[in-house]
Amino acid sequence: MHVDVINGLLGAGKTTFLLNLLEDKSKDEKIAVLVNEFGEIGLDGDLLSGQGADVVELPNGCICCTLNADLRNQIRLIAETYQPDRLYIEPTGVATIKNLMGILRSLSLEKYIDEIKIFVVIDVSMFWEIYGQNRGFVETQIEMAQVIIINKCDKVDYDEIKKIKDNIRKINKSADIMLTAFGRVLGNEIDTPKEPLPTVSFASNCGSRPQPETALKKFEQFSTTSKGTFDLRKLRQLFNQLKMNQLGNIDRAKGVFFAGGKWVRLDLASHEINEIVMDRSFGTSKIIVIGTKLQKEALKKEFRKCLMQRGNIHEQDWNCP
Repeated sequence: MHVDVINGLLGAGKTTFLLNLLEDKSKDEKIAVLVNEFGEIGLDGDLLSGQGADVVELPNGCICCTLNADLRNQIRLIAETYQPDRLYIEPTGVATIKNLMGILRSLSLEKYIDEIKIFVVIDVSMFWEIYGQNRGFVETQIEMAQVIIINKCDKVDYDEIKKIKDNIRKINKSADIMLTAFGRVLGNEIDTPKEPLPTVSFASNCGSRPQPETALKKFEQFSTTSKGTFDLRKLRQLFNQLKMNQLGNIDRAKGVFFAGGKWVRLDLASHEINEIVMDRSFGTSKIIVIGTKLQKEALKKEFRKCLMQRGNIHEQDWNCP
């Protein structure tokens, strides 16, 4: 099977891009999706399900560091159970791509994987901030990609996009570069080099050890679910508190909630809050907050304040090593 890794930092738009890929997929191609969430409670798998693909979640941490054996076993299980033509892997936004590739190239997976292609999704509106904070990490993601998605191009002007594109091209001269908004390609905005970097066959560097990669800061997660009904106004207030870093240094927050007789998705990414009314229902309301110095007791308290009708609450904490 072909393996496509949809890589990128927290909030870059990986899930939205993957949703668009699934929507546009060929009817003749059998697709499976493996989603890695940074914690025990997952949300992306819920969002991706029902899109004509078999979706498998791998929660409880980062597949590149704590879940090596689980990832190998899960890929083998997917290959044998679903027998897909293509497997999309969406790793958590804190995953190190070199370590992940080391796992995918392990000899135990040789008979299942034909080739590997790496996509990296970049938030153009946050590029310089993220690049300044995590230069080595970002450059490694860009260097190893065959396709680079410059996302959220509706947030900045074209001159800024060109500067970022030129900077990316200095790091990777061979990858295809696509300009997107909401994960969709803008017209014919695809930059294909004359000598594109080939997809990675399984055999290439199969036995090599992954080289050390610059690590990100240590993230924490606070996750909570509830069967209750929520006050949407109070949820908006909570997400504004998160945006203002009043409950810790927040890098990403997302959730789906039953509020006002409908299911609503709230996302905090790139210092902006987006609210979407969903066209489907979910089993439970849930919120996931990722960052550092999280005030977990205060988060729990503020989340409970948003409930109109009290339901069972299940909290999960997860710290990335």
